[in-house]
Amino acid sequence: MCLCSIPVMAQMADRISQSEAETLREIVPTTIICAALTSILLGICLYLMGIFRLTSIANYAPYPVVAGFLAGIGASLVKNGIHMASSMPHNSMRNAFPVEKIGLLLPAILFAVIARVGQYLKWPVAISFPCLLTASVAGFHLIATVWLHSTVQELGALGWVFSWDSEMVKETPMWFTWTEIEFDDIRWKIFMQECFGYLLTVLILGALKFSVSTTSLSTLFDRDISPDNEMRVIGVANILSGLSGGFAGCHYLSAMGIMKQFDAHEKMPALICAFFLLILWMQGIGILQYVPKFVFGGLLLNVGVHFLEAYLITPMQFLKKLELILVILITSSFLIIGMLESVGFGIFISIIDLIYRIHQVGCIHHETTGVLTRSAVDRTTEQTAFLDKEGSSIFILRLQGYLFFGTSVNILERIKTRMQSVSCARTLKYVIIDFGLVPSFDATALINFRKASTYAEICLFEIFYCGMKQSIEKALRRNPTSLQVHFVDGDVDIALEMCENDLLPPEIQLRNFGTVADWKRISHLRLWEKFIEYNEQENVELEQTGRKYLLPLAAYLDAQILRKEEVLSAKTLAKDTFFICFGHIDVFQDSEFSNRNFIPGVWVPKVGRKSGQSREQHPPSVVESSCTHQPGRRPSLLGMGKKPKWMPFKTSRSRLRKIGPGSIITPHTMSNAHYSHCAQSDCILLRLREESLQNLQNKAPHTAVEVLKLINKQLAGQFLHANKRVSQLSSLLYK
Repeated sequence: MCLCSIPVMAQMADRISQSEAETLREIVPTTIICAALTSILLGICLYLMGIFRLTSIANYAPYPVVAGFLAGIGASLVKNGIHMASSMPHNSMRNAFPVEKIGLLLPAILFAVIARVGQYLKWPVAISFPCLLTASVAGFHLIATVWLHSTVQELGALGWVFSWDSEMVKETPMWFTWTEIEFDDIRWKIFMQECFGYLLTVLILGALKFSVSTTSLSTLFDRDISPDNEMRVIGVANILSGLSGGFAGCHYLSAMGIMKQFDAHEKMPALICAFFLLILWMQGIGILQYVPKFVFGGLLLNVGVHFLEAYLITPMQFLKKLELILVILITSSFLIIGMLESVGFGIFISIIDLIYRIHQVGCIHHETTGVLTRSAVDRTTEQTAFLDKEGSSIFILRLQGYLFFGTSVNILERIKTRMQSVSCARTLKYVIIDFGLVPSFDATALINFRKASTYAEICLFEIFYCGMKQSIEKALRRNPTSLQVHFVDGDVDIALEMCENDLLPPEIQLRNFGTVADWKRISHLRLWEKFIEYNEQENVELEQTGRKYLLPLAAYLDAQILRKEEVLSAKTLAKDTFFICFGHIDVFQDSEFSNRNFIPGVWVPKVGRKSGQSREQHPPSVVESSCTHQPGRRPSLLGMGKKPKWMPFKTSRSRLRKIGPGSIITPHTMSNAHYSHCAQSDCILLRLREESLQNLQNKAPHTAVEVLKLINKQLAGQFLHANKRVSQLSSLLYK
């Protein structure tokens, strides 16, 4: 039988015996039905936990609450051991303890003390414990019958053994099956009124205790044991036990550990227990009259003290004072207010603790401004200087976790604090709220976002929502529309680019005049002159002699048109150099984890929106295609419980840079990284092939030197840009 259900079952049996049921003919069937239904329902609960892989539920409850529950079970076992040894009813503990009962209790205490001392001194349990049981029973009868000449009836009257009537023992069935019960005698009303709350207590405590037990099997036996599979097996065993009229049960970890020390099979304790139960079934309950009650009481005291040591005394060494007080309160409540109320109290404390800790963590992963964080767009020196000066107008909030009533109010408070700041009261123009790490939110958070939009209309700043899942975007759009609120179809990098472009004055923005058709009609020489003009605006130190040497390169260049959303082939990027004259290109970095996106909260940018798919979503690989479910086939209930295959995390591709006119795409032969260049608009490129560069070095070495100098300057600028980006991103990891 499961130790955690013993105190609860004892309370249920006591409530039934003190109820309106008048005779044993009604009490016994009601008690047996209560125990059997408890086992069945607990088995169903455990089986479902194993099927849906919820075995580690104890890891999601605060440890002080779980420890308080288990220590409370230990305190209840100690209490029941005292009742068993002293032959006192359960409701008599509030009264004074009679002196004559102390003599009955002392042998039980001595039994428990010897058992605990044996465990502390690490006596061989397989030898010491049976010897202790045999010596206790034999010594008791030696003293009682040989020395004091007492009979079993006299010992029963004094409370040393069970005072069962011989006729009752004779008429009691050895196995009370369903065939022995008259269902008309079962008092279902009493069961629902007196035991329903305790039934919920058994389910909660059993789920927590079994969760702790099954997750420790791998550590105990030094091999990989699936806790979900063990939980399903325990659930089925409890269902079968309940259907046969038995009680709930689980692994006997202590006995299994003993068997491991002797290199015996771990199922040996179950076989030994089944053997003794078979003997008891064949001989009847009369044999239990020869076992003194202090042995049963001492066993309960021993197990109860073990629970108290493991979950009350030991945690005192590492728990904080507040957590320790919580453990003591929950443990004490088991003895003062009852088990059902204690479980409810523990669940209430768990909820309060969860809300408090989530509130402490907060919903804001980090906050920054446009001065410290920039988009991946390559900017000119003049643009960079302007953003360094006016970047504080952009306020960025990256949210995290589930947004609810305990955390979402911080979003509005941070915006108000930023707005009311003396240094930025006149410059705050854009607020970017990133939902990349947010799985969902509640109605309170939605109301707070509505308040934020109203505040934006009053203070005349704009809000950009980005990185949203579809469900979040759908919920946010239910709010009343506002001209100050914008929904960005992209991540925080896209939102930053939009804010920066809007913040930059027109005179320093780099714009492409005309259309791609107009640029197609321009000669190679004129395209190359346009490219040099872009670099002269960026590099004021470019000398006239350098321009003179760069112009002959036009004879070695080929014009190439890159349509929108078209990707440069990896083959050409490996050896050739490209000069961008018109349009913009996004540079992405691919990895083994960016084939598809399966992580909740990670947003995949949608570009183009063709047939509802994104450019960032690659076709599934062969392995992924083989793992996908066939349409029309639903997984079976048993199949749901199978151990899933390992799947790596998948993330969206990250945009490293956005490059435009005047930028150079160098060959990737010296890099092991995989980059892809995707056109954001129709682009005009000038291509310098590898063989053309060799001819240039042979025929016009001065021009080749100037080209390499220009490339090196851009590479140096890219290095500084990348270094700044890495510094910005790494600083956010520790905020």
